[in-house]
Amino acid sequence: MLLDARRFSGGTTLDTDVCIVGAGPAGLVLAAELAGRCDLILLESGGDHDEPDAQALNDGDLIGHEYAGLGATRHRQVGGTSNIWNTPVDGAAGAKYVPLDALDFHRGTARPFGNWPFGLTELHGDYVRAQQLCGLGSFSYDAAAWVQAGRAPWADTGALVSRVYQLGTRHALSAPLCTAVERATDVRLCTHATVIALRRDAARRRVTRLSVATPGGAPWDVRASRVVLAAGAVENARLLLLTDDGAGCAGNDSGWLGRGFMEHPRDSAIVLRPRTSELYATAGFYDLHHSASDTWILGRLALDDSVLHAGGVPNASATLLARPRAPLATVRAAMPARGRRWLPAGGHGWSRRAHAARWFDGFTVLLNVEHLPHPDNRVTLGRRRDALGVPVPVLEWRWRPDDQRGLDRLRALVAAELGRVGRVTVEDARRPDPNAHHHAGTTRMHDDPALGVVDRDARVHGMDNLYVAGASIFPTAGFANPVLTIVALTVRLARHLLGESA
Repeated sequence: MLLDARRFSGGTTLDTDVCIVGAGPAGLVLAAELAGRCDLILLESGGDHDEPDAQALNDGDLIGHEYAGLGATRHRQVGGTSNIWNTPVDGAAGAKYVPLDALDFHRGTARPFGNWPFGLTELHGDYVRAQQLCGLGSFSYDAAAWVQAGRAPWADTGALVSRVYQLGTRHALSAPLCTAVERATDVRLCTHATVIALRRDAARRRVTRLSVATPGGAPWDVRASRVVLAAGAVENARLLLLTDDGAGCAGNDSGWLGRGFMEHPRDSAIVLRPRTSELYATAGFYDLHHSASDTWILGRLALDDSVLHAGGVPNASATLLARPRAPLATVRAAMPARGRRWLPAGGHGWSRRAHAARWFDGFTVLLNVEHLPHPDNRVTLGRRRDALGVPVPVLEWRWRPDDQRGLDRLRALVAAELGRVGRVTVEDARRPDPNAHHHAGTTRMHDDPALGVVDRDARVHGMDNLYVAGASIFPTAGFANPVLTIVALTVRLARHLLGESA
């Protein structure tokens, strides 16, 4: 059921079993998984389309290194940031999907600030369910499962191994979820409903009320037996920081609340050029292509487990982006009209172009790089207030010397290994681009309340009925685009809330 909160009268109080804050991928998945099994309210700050006033509430301040900003990297609307996905998939907006590696969950003492409280094996069934919800193929990301005629991966080098991304459209994920939520008689999706405060009981163990603001109207309340924050890594931390009523913020006994902010920096310093024109043909596996099972696949180069066990480099994934010999507009004008549709979109599509060496000058090797959870990369509350009178978030983040040292070692390793297939140069040694828009880590998961904000069930430490969903609970984020893991963890949370066993 879809409700516009702008039609509510001031002073309204709604009661429910579960209240979910945020209707992005995590909130929609949780609502759809719980629909028909309990009464719930899903609160979305934006509407069902893009609205400037809602986006203005994403305003915030920055401290540290250059970053696109909190406005440009977040989105308030049913569907959340999936509405600003920018990976083209079959002519539609989409995203790359890949699970975390087993060593992202637990790498012993090789990573500071602890590990996940469980491993990949425990999450396997939830990943399988996530594949279905995201409209993807089988839960298989090794290269061998996707080999087809004319598209075979290179031989593993020892340090680099071939694996894949699966790609899916925004519509494939969000449309079925929105339909399920809007049709459910026990789900109320309230748009234009911005949570501005969480009210706790006298013992400060339970959230008793959520104060909600609506544009142009008086505040109103939701009372819920259980509350789930699914509003993104910045907003989840902000809402918990706002619970400070003189006795400390909910979940902050560890001091980790808001800390450990992570992104997925992207590095394009390495250039791979062919020694012969054969490279374009032999690299076809690493171009975007349709599999025999009708799944969109992008081959990639990953670090072998032995490299990660040895330490010294962040986890990473390398993809190949074709480099036109001239500006794309010039290439387009020179090509026959029927061939122009094979021009690379975002650097992909070269393998479908005859005489590729005539048009392209090798590849940019795009590295998606793990960002370590440094405690001083954090979200705090600022002095300015937004249009609803709530302190804006402040993001403090820096690309630190240890981050750069790890990247330098990674570049050297990848460049040396790719030297086996072509001529390699490192052409730009500046800091990587941090703007993947993959916020994570501000309400990190850990069994020990002294080292985290939520426990293994995503319940806020010290609270009986408050949970968090989304990438904010990631203790580490690896290199992987986070949506598949967000969906898997949300499926796991739904099962916990329903009292079901794994």
